Amino acid sequence: MRHPGEDLRAGTTVLEAGAILGAAELGVAVNAGHSTISVGRRPRVAVLATGDELVDPGATLGPGQIHDSNAVMLSALVTTAGGRAHAVRVADERAMTERAVADALDGADLVVLSGGVSVGPHDHVKPALAANGVEEVFWRVALRPGKPLWFGRRGAQLVFGLPGNPVSAMVCFMLFARPALATMQGAPARPPRARAVLGAPVARQRGRDEAVRVRLEDGRALPTGPQGSHQLHSMLGADALAIVPRGDGEAPVGTEVEIERI
Repeated sequence: MRHPGEDLRAGTTVLEAGAILGAAELGVAVNAGHSTISVGRRPRVAVLATGDELVDPGATLGPGQIHDSNAVMLSALVTTAGGRAHAVRVADERAMTERAVADALDGADLVVLSGGVSVGPHDHVKPALAANGVEEVFWRVALRPGKPLWFGRRGAQLVFGLPGNPVSAMVCFMLFARPALATMQGAPARPPRARAVLGAPVARQRGRDEAVRVRLEDGRALPTGPQGSHQLHSMLGADALAIVPRGDGEAPVGTEVEIERI
């Protein structure tokens, strides 16, 4: 026998706006007497991976080619963040980039591009966005990895131009695009980040904060290994990004840092 009110009492708030609905949340909603609940629509996200050097996963590589890991990785991040991803690969050609951006903006709530946001002769993303009426809000951030990050909007549509290096793309998505997707789905403002202490010294960057891939052990943040923006294996086993503030010299063991959970 169970007594009334042992689980839920009348008037108790059991789910806040922005809650992610899993098995427990759905069960509690039913126990609270609801047959339906209001949910946010899953945002439609277009993922564009740019670069002549990209080839299909599993394809034989020729000279100067790499497998297109960014499209797969970013699509997975979109899905995990509650969005619905559609990925396309785009060659480094101005007219093709403009058409791909136009197609992406046709029906997408958010567009994510990787690569092509710098100032080289084959970087066509920024002019292609401008040609499609996307207004630049900012370009470049004081962050390592991720300095070339671009952000713009066209009406209610948001566009993120991520760096092409895979770690930079992943870090920028987590720190910038993921919160935007959460907001689109009704999540409240992001709460303050958790904090941890460094379990190993980390070299500071003089002009930029650094997002260091770490695993968490007993409140300590331990770097996962080499931290190059091309070394995607540094994400394996990582629990979080430790945001190490800019400065001179090393951040010693015991330095308290903010933590962004992966």
